[in-house]
Amino acid sequence: MKKIYIVMLVVAALPITVFAKNFANQFIEFQLPEKWDCQLDGTEWVCQSTDEQKKRDAIIVLAAKIKKAGMDELPVYKAHLEKPQQYQSLSGESITSEPRYVKELDITGKTWIDSLHLQSEIPDFYTRYLATVESDLGILVTFSVRKDKYEEYAPDIENMVKSLRAFRKRGEINFTTGEGGDIASGESALFPPGGEGAAKKVGGGGSSGDSELLLLLVLLGAGVVGFIIWKKKQGR
Repeated sequence: MKKIYIVMLVVAALPITVFAKNFANQFIEFQLPEKWDCQLDGTEWVCQSTDEQKKRDAIIVLAAKIKKAGMDELPVYKAHLEKPQQYQSLSGESITSEPRYVKELDITGKTWIDSLHLQSEIPDFYTRYLATVESDLGILVTFSVRKDKYEEYAPDIENMVKSLRAFRKRGEINFTTGEGGDIASGESALFPPGGEGAAKKVGGGGSSGDSELLLLLVLLGAGVVGFIIWKKKQGR
């Protein structure tokens, strides 16, 4: 009985995340957590929680393009991700990302470039990049999570990363166009500028403090107007 009790305690201490299904498209597959779903959004696959409250916390984007010599090679991907990324936020603010690490990662015998940046795609979000080449394709997976929620989602991300498998399925693929790309040929940058597209997919991104500050300003403005009206009435 004592052994059984110890086993029960160990099981109870394990993460409770349930991976309910295996997602696969024309070029990649991985295990999705419970209550997550992936949909084709233009030329990219976007995965988010089906819970409306959690949908703004994290987003996964899957993209592929036809491999181009000198552009779609692991050393090129690694060199790109070693540099801070720059873009303009939806509010027009100039943002420079903070690279945290860049390394090669082996996943079931396949080499990926693995990198983590702070606010490279969405302000105040961490984004983990997994990029590789397979057959005639360049493949990119990004996991973007709110900075204050990253520790909470880290185990889920790690499990998804461990289950990644890249392949080249016959048939049409929705190629990412990148900046000035050509969807027919798939010749484009695998890493398009961050900011607008990703932020819109999670409902604007940015920190909750921005919305709280706006609400405070509105309330202060309303208070000032009310005070002026009251003073006018007192002076009559």
